[in-house]
Amino acid sequence: MRLPEQLVSERLLIRRPRQEDEGFVYDYFSDIEVVRFLSFKPLTSPKQAAALLNRWLEAWREGRGAFSETHRSYLYILQDSSARQLGSLGVFASHYGYELSYALAREAWGHGYMPEAVRAVADWLLSHGAWRVFATCHVENSGSQRTLEKAGFERECRMRRYFTFPNLGPEPADGYQYAKVR
Repeated sequence: MRLPEQLVSERLLIRRPRQEDEGFVYDYFSDIEVVRFLSFKPLTSPKQAAALLNRWLEAWREGRGAFSETHRSYLYILQDSSARQLGSLGVFASHYGYELSYALAREAWGHGYMPEAVRAVADWLLSHGAWRVFATCHVENSGSQRTLEKAGFERECRMRRYFTFPNLGPEPADGYQYAKVR
């Protein structure tokens, strides 16, 4: 399967990253509240943002959106009709289907952008051959749970001590797994 370079939903352009996203990536991923439930600590320098963005750009340049052993994940940037960047949405190919990961800039919280983006990407994947799209979230991340439920995902299970969140402490935490299937 080859991902499109962009998707359009009702209010969003869901597109591959661009070099000019570097400032947004730094501002966005340096916010402790944005990365609170993510698997990494906040960025502390623009150089970190540049390195992160360069990995995403390289994946798109080399893999062109096609999943393979060397290109298993791609990241999209979300932007609104005024071209303001709002967040990111990653797609990872696994043996269990396609896993989504996402985060939204704090000023975009509460406007329904992420359920719209998750629904658009999941529906595209399911209509282009995927049998299963899934995501996980921390049991205390009620915003992510609502996002997935609004996007038509169903909660499948609670995973005990499944993953760690460096911004929440060293102990493994419980998570929920959600999926949308065809």
